Amino acid sequence: MAIMKKIIIGCIFLILSLSGVYGASSEPLPGEGSGRSAIRYDYFPSRMYAFVFRNWTTVPVGRLAKVLHTTPAKVSQLAQSMGLSAQRRIESEWLTSRGYITVLRHNWHLLPYDQLVELLGITREELATRLRDDDFLWVKLGNQKPSCELLYYTEPTAPMQQQAAQLASWMEELGDELSARQTPRFSFVEEFRRPDRSRTARASHPDSTGFNQRVIFSYVATFGDPLLDPSLNSYPEGLLQQLSREGVNGIWLHTVLRTLVPEDGLFPGDEKAALRIRGLQRLVDRAARYGIKIYLYLNEPRGMAHTFFASSPQREALGGVQEGDMQAFCTSDPAVLDWLTRSVARVFGEVKGLGGAFTITASENLTSCASHGAFGRCPRCREHSFADLIVGVNRAIAQGVQSGNPEATVWVWDWGWIDSEAEAIISRLPKCCALMSVSEWSMPIERGGIASTVGEYSLSAVGPGPRALRHWQWAREAGLRCVAKVQVNASWEMAAVPAIPVLELVADHAEHLARESVDGVMLSWSVGGYPSANLSLFQRYRQGEKAQQLDALAEDFYGAQAVEAVRKAWSVCSEAYRSYPYHIQTLYHGPQHMGVANLVYTRPTGYTATMVGIPYDDMKSWISIYPLEVWSAQMERVAQGFEEGAGYFEEAARRGQGVEARRLHSEWLRSQVIAMHLRSSASMARFVAARDQWLQTHDRASLPLIHNLLQGEKERVRKLLPLVREDATIGYEASNHYFYLPVDLWEKYLSVRYAEQFFEQEAQRQ
Repeated sequence: MAIMKKIIIGCIFLILSLSGVYGASSEPLPGEGSGRSAIRYDYFPSRMYAFVFRNWTTVPVGRLAKVLHTTPAKVSQLAQSMGLSAQRRIESEWLTSRGYITVLRHNWHLLPYDQLVELLGITREELATRLRDDDFLWVKLGNQKPSCELLYYTEPTAPMQQQAAQLASWMEELGDELSARQTPRFSFVEEFRRPDRSRTARASHPDSTGFNQRVIFSYVATFGDPLLDPSLNSYPEGLLQQLSREGVNGIWLHTVLRTLVPEDGLFPGDEKAALRIRGLQRLVDRAARYGIKIYLYLNEPRGMAHTFFASSPQREALGGVQEGDMQAFCTSDPAVLDWLTRSVARVFGEVKGLGGAFTITASENLTSCASHGAFGRCPRCREHSFADLIVGVNRAIAQGVQSGNPEATVWVWDWGWIDSEAEAIISRLPKCCALMSVSEWSMPIERGGIASTVGEYSLSAVGPGPRALRHWQWAREAGLRCVAKVQVNASWEMAAVPAIPVLELVADHAEHLARESVDGVMLSWSVGGYPSANLSLFQRYRQGEKAQQLDALAEDFYGAQAVEAVRKAWSVCSEAYRSYPYHIQTLYHGPQHMGVANLVYTRPTGYTATMVGIPYDDMKSWISIYPLEVWSAQMERVAQGFEEGAGYFEEAARRGQGVEARRLHSEWLRSQVIAMHLRSSASMARFVAARDQWLQTHDRASLPLIHNLLQGEKERVRKLLPLVREDATIGYEASNHYFYLPVDLWEKYLSVRYAEQFFEQEAQRQ
């Protein structure tokens, strides 16, 4: 009977494919058909059970049933058999550009592309665009799509039912956490929606700080198509008001130039460009009410699919270096630079009041032939230097900005440049530009006796470092202004909370930059756009008054009675954070963002950790240059500092009242979360090492350590769950959506209980 059902399903799929329902005639999605086998989650009775469990709190049961080709009643029976409660109201955001990445990540190893688009309710073309353009999403998912067969409902067998009952009994161990009410995810978006009309926005005066421009990313921005949203929900007025009060006077947003202009001869455009321009004008006008300017992120000219260039001989002539199915526009062709200038000028001319733009000319995205350093493969570009090509793009963009709006500013970011070419580039940039460098880049550090340097995006290392100082000096000699790219709230060292309470480090960095006469600061990348005391410190900071400014800040935010305790909390957290085992590989591939929610795997997955996406069990990437015990000990040292800091916040909260007490409670909660994430990271690294040791040698000496590590993870799940239920910001980051949800912690608990059983059985077999 089972064989017959598989044959029938196969025939149905063939018919659907031939009829175009599953897009068989469409161009393949990235990595389609070439991925390695997906991970099997052995604690679930089957992939079908895993699918229902993971999606139970994010996707309505009717849609789950549709994907599985069954009825909602049968799906509900599967959920109930695993101990899940009846499905509650599902927030609409999960299948939108604000939450879909979480759903995609949940199902990356469970569904093939055709069922992923059905689950998300989008087309294959829409998913391809998102994987390509939504802040390196394809990279964050590992540059590969695991191979999954189509998943349809099958009647559970007796062994499946028995295993589901085992899961239900383990779920019962979590007690009330399974049915407890939680603060709705994304509730902070609603909280930011309306400004407080009883409070006026605090004016941001250039003379109130050494930094004239203070630009940040919106904490709730989406990377989809926010300018087509009539409500501009990515930039709510309440958030703009709060950011303005904390000293922000600029918001930057991700854009793709071709979506803001109509088709222009051989060059791409978009039929909805005029609608986006109107949306951008509404945003500029809205932000202006709070003293905030809007800045565009221009990573151009953005590469296109090779098929675009192959569509005509004239377009083929515009093409440059190829990477996979993507191809660059060759900027050695004057027509390309002319289009770039013309398009930027059009945007800045049509949208009145734009603050300016910043450029990245050598990022992960393929843009010019030089963007990834492979210009030697282009017959035209190989005649030029890297500096020639980078200067050419920046000049074209700057000319467009100035032509459209002479009052707008252009920040040229040196991210990704070949170091030996930097001076030549900077000396030739237009004088209307400012040179932006990551302040802490190349800072020499030593953590746990291991010496290294900072790559980028660090709160634990206080800049500026040698690279920024060198580049700023060249910029001043060339008559350019200087801008610092910093992370003030959070960084990829820890992105699961809105802001890290390390105000001593923030103050030190502000002081150092003030000495360098830096004109402006970009306060965050996509991570770190939350209105906070950290941001306020950058506005109010006065050189040489660190202690007084920190005291005043603590009193303003938390009340006079809390100043002493809050200052102690900031001090111990800051000192501990200096011990963070920083390395660029840990920054992007470590488990710290997923933290306690990172699953336990009883056998190696073989998958490599992805960029701030899925850490898997890739312990070697996590620890990077550090020996395992050094890395783990450093993580635990930082965790201990935040546990101590949480104690001070708790002490102050008990004496506080009203808004101040609630703020202190939030600081306590988030400090606890940070500590648990870091302790879990250390624990999981040690577990992977002990697991591999056991699998290789079957040395029983590994088992007590494995048992203790798993026990610790169980306890952390229990402690973290109520904190996550209470604070909807935990685990959220704009470009990754939610790293994890309560349901992911439930699954972590199941993976731990299964691992305990697995190793007990392994020991009995020896």
